[in-house]
Amino acid sequence: MGIFIYAFSATGKSTLAKKYSNVIDMESTLYKYIGISNEDESTKSTVRELNKEYPDNYFKALMEVKDKYDYILISDEVCDKFLYENNFEYWWIYPKKELKQEYMDRCRKRGNNNEFINWYARLWDEWINKANNDKVASKHIELQSNQYLEDVLPNLKRRNDGCSNKTF
Repeated sequence: MGIFIYAFSATGKSTLAKKYSNVIDMESTLYKYIGISNEDESTKSTVRELNKEYPDNYFKALMEVKDKYDYILISDEVCDKFLYENNFEYWWIYPKKELKQEYMDRCRKRGNNNEFINWYARLWDEWINKANNDKVASKHIELQSNQYLEDVLPNLKRRNDGCSNKTF
């Protein structure tokens, strides 16, 4: 079974999943909102119609991929109870607290809108503290400046088929 990894925005989840066959980015917004087929960074934090089946549809999708990948990348707090109730191993990978400006710049460079960046900045300390204080996670990895998920995950299997992972 794969390891669930809570990873912050702008840590390289999507890039990693496209590059390695044993990694999947389980972007929750694809399940949370109706009519989202592939999340565009510029649409994050915009008003969209909620899916009534969320979060159950997301949990079902996580169950479907848990045995197919070594790393299942998640970022939504809705997973807390799901992981706990199913006794799934999970890790936290998050930036050092003092890298807030670097991450806001990463968000701008990848095309996030100002609403998303302001929301992310406002919750930064709370999320870092949550990650640091989570005693149930089996591993905590703190990213240094200019570091991404790809730099810290072991046993990545490079894609050789030229395809990108698809979310289920």
